[in-house]
Amino acid sequence: NDYIRQWVPKTKAYLDILLQREVPSDRSCIICGTDGVYKCHGCFGEPLYCTSCCRTQHQRLLFHRVSQWTGSFFEKSCLVKSGIVIWLGHDGKPCPCPWDDDVGDSGVFTTAEEEANTTDMESTSEEDSTAPFSKDANDLPTGVPFIKGNSSMTTIVDKSGVHTHMVKYCTCPGAGAADIQLFKMGLFPASFLEPKTAFTFDVLNDFLLDNLECGTSAMNYYSKLRRMTTTVFPHLVPDRYRELMRVARQWRKLKLLKRNGFGHEEKEVKPGDLALFCPACPQPGINNVNNELDLQTPSWLYTRSLVMDGNFKAEHLHAVNPGDEVSLMDGRGFMVGDALYKEHLAVAQDTMQRSECNNHRAVNQANASHHKLEATGIGGCACARHGCFVPHAMVDFQKGERQMNMDYALCQALKINANGIRRVLTFYDVNCQYHKRLRDRIADSPIMEIPKEMKIIPGIGLWHVHGHQDSCYVRYASNFIKGAGRIDGEIMETLWASLNIISPAARGMGTPHRKECLDYQMNDCNFMKMIRMSKSLCKKYNKAVRGTADSKLAFEMLDETADPVKVREWEAQERAAHQRHRRDPTAMDIYEVQLQKAPTRKQQEIRLLAEQGQHPGAATWLAEGLTIEEAQVTLQWLLEDSAVGRQTHSNILQRDIDRWRQAGLAFLGDSIGDAPGDGEECNMDLDLIMLEEGSDAGIENQPSSYHPEMTVIPLPSNLGLDTCTAIGVDDLVKQELILRQGQANDALQNIRVHLADKAVIFRKTVRVAKSQATSTRAWAQVHSVDRAVSIQASIYSQCRKQLCKLGANDTLLRRYQALVKEQLKVSTAVADPNSRGQRDNTLPWFWSLDVAGDSESNDWLNEFYRVHWLRAKALKDRWAEEMLLVRHEMDWTCNFFLHKAAEWKCLGAVAKEDNKQGSMAYTGRQEKIYESLLEEARQAFHWMKAEPPTWGMRGEVDNL
Repeated sequence: NDYIRQWVPKTKAYLDILLQREVPSDRSCIICGTDGVYKCHGCFGEPLYCTSCCRTQHQRLLFHRVSQWTGSFFEKSCLVKSGIVIWLGHDGKPCPCPWDDDVGDSGVFTTAEEEANTTDMESTSEEDSTAPFSKDANDLPTGVPFIKGNSSMTTIVDKSGVHTHMVKYCTCPGAGAADIQLFKMGLFPASFLEPKTAFTFDVLNDFLLDNLECGTSAMNYYSKLRRMTTTVFPHLVPDRYRELMRVARQWRKLKLLKRNGFGHEEKEVKPGDLALFCPACPQPGINNVNNELDLQTPSWLYTRSLVMDGNFKAEHLHAVNPGDEVSLMDGRGFMVGDALYKEHLAVAQDTMQRSECNNHRAVNQANASHHKLEATGIGGCACARHGCFVPHAMVDFQKGERQMNMDYALCQALKINANGIRRVLTFYDVNCQYHKRLRDRIADSPIMEIPKEMKIIPGIGLWHVHGHQDSCYVRYASNFIKGAGRIDGEIMETLWASLNIISPAARGMGTPHRKECLDYQMNDCNFMKMIRMSKSLCKKYNKAVRGTADSKLAFEMLDETADPVKVREWEAQERAAHQRHRRDPTAMDIYEVQLQKAPTRKQQEIRLLAEQGQHPGAATWLAEGLTIEEAQVTLQWLLEDSAVGRQTHSNILQRDIDRWRQAGLAFLGDSIGDAPGDGEECNMDLDLIMLEEGSDAGIENQPSSYHPEMTVIPLPSNLGLDTCTAIGVDDLVKQELILRQGQANDALQNIRVHLADKAVIFRKTVRVAKSQATSTRAWAQVHSVDRAVSIQASIYSQCRKQLCKLGANDTLLRRYQALVKEQLKVSTAVADPNSRGQRDNTLPWFWSLDVAGDSESNDWLNEFYRVHWLRAKALKDRWAEEMLLVRHEMDWTCNFFLHKAAEWKCLGAVAKEDNKQGSMAYTGRQEKIYESLLEEARQAFHWMKAEPPTWGMRGEVDNL
């Protein structure tokens, strides 16, 4: 904004200069000093040339834009009007053989392949067919910078716009065909017999880059070129949109063949050969040597980590003429080969197994009903640690995301540089169901195969796993998988963003064209990952250093104060779980609390309903009454809310009470009218337990007017035992007594959970707060937990009071003791019971309450700390694995660059033997590129390993 403010006063000066540039400051030619005619917009400073000098100076600058001085203003023109001729075959010099203008190009255009080729003159004739037949170049509006309708002219498309030039071909004996002569001069012909349209290599490179970075379609790109040619008459510029699409496909294929060394020696292009893969993933024979005899190396180190996912935005319409399509890649990149994939789909069984987890079918069957689509999306595999697409492992979906599609993609992914890989970790959002019968499906297929010795460990990404059942978290989350390191398994979601840029444009393309665009986009994504890999690994290493130190310190503090006997028991559980994990994912349930909890109120209600006592349905009515009573307690804590909000809650509660009382007529009859709260004023006698300072002031100052939260509802406990006996509802007393026990269990469990949360907040947030803002937010969390504890404690106290009214015996009342405020503090014994000096300290009675009612048992606490210890150790182990993995990935990345440099060096030797000078130069350049990447990586890794950086330490810790 400061620069904008400084520029605003200069606006008039800048505008004046723009207008002054509309006329020449000096009419003299900048070269010879004669009268200047042409101003070149491509030359620096837009100098003025005479016709002769303009022709001479631009013999090698054929695609500059020029304007011609008319005497009063500059009018757009073109270089061909200055007399420029493009000579081919002699490095731009005229052909020494005499050129017969009467014969024209026929001597060059006549070839033996005339009948097998077409000419792009068809496009010109179709385009001009609607115009009057007598129209020629002179009929075009003035200021149009090209010549149209002249058969002696060639249309050349450059990134500066569309040009027309006079092209003279070499007619020497042995001269190449017309298309070859054009190609040698950096012009890609649109046809091969009589090329009248060509594209410069610059415009093809520019289009492909625009397509990669901006998602620019061929139509939009060519529309831009037409407007660059002339802003007033872009519709008169020759239309070469179809030619651009066709030539761009050919250019992509040539570039991929060149980059992958297929122009240096004759060899078969196999599936995936025209695609880059991840330099940091273990690839035996390429970037690492898997030495199984090295006892110092853990077996999980050479794990191939893959993430699987589908993308439903990359859909594709049915082709207009599928029988006439020509594929240039067909499985040589990332999309799988068409023939074998269709054969697999024809024999694969589309079986839908019953899900034992949450129903993900709605997600997986997206677009399944879109009958106009040939492909409803794509799916495949990428490396889970670095986000590189796996070559030849992307498939089209025909009807949603089915197992048969992902099975084929996974099998193809496991063939890519995987010889010697014995362990594979796969992340898939529905892996809990997908992996169960994976081996069976592959065994039943005559096409798919996975090596028997290859172990596949299923996982679910850390974001998707929370949409599953709770048990899936410990069974499939990467936090608990040995050898996974610190990985989230969700990286493929970020990779779809680059493909989604071109997906709209690719939707209506021909099938091969669409796959080639997707291949090129994925290859570019992997290339960008490759050149940035050293920076990425350095960031990972920096995080690993911090994470390893912090997690180790936290675990050691916990471990050194734990009972050694318990620790040995927990270590044995952990070892056994990891040994059984691959065969039985339920073995990982040790990371969850295993203790059976006391029966909840809902469980008690279900049991009573099953017994069907004297009053069927009474259990549900009584349970609803308990819920209303809890709502009354909660509403009394809403004193800080606005009056409108409080009144709304009161109205809702009153409506629920009225409805509940009406339902109670079926059980209490007319006696419900004699219940407390009817007619005379009768308020609930509630003892609220408050942890927050000053919270009781608001309640004491409430007005004494009628409030539904203070109403005594006609539960048996409120009616009294004598009244219940008199009206014959003794069985309701027994049912409420059972339900009250469940209510007490629920309240005590909630208190324990909230107090444990409060302890964690104190240790992890309050004590480490480094700023006033952080401290304020931390204490806000503490106060929120305090309020939750107070509400649950008040509910429990009300529940125990009602138990007494229901005639609970002494055994039951000893089990459910009275709560006092002092017992609800998070003392050191709760926050860290294994710390020094806590041997003689005791915890409040409710921490040791279990289902059997043994008040001397500490099972609940032991289970709580067992899980806490196991998870802390898992975190420490994952960070230690991450540190080791990143160190090896640094070595593997360097080895990959070294391997690629050696490959190009070998290809250079082959080219030298064949005396291919161009191939030798290209191999030297490629070898130098990989050597530069190797040197950059080595320097970055050496500095990082020698002295881990301290900059950004606070931020890195916060991000863990």
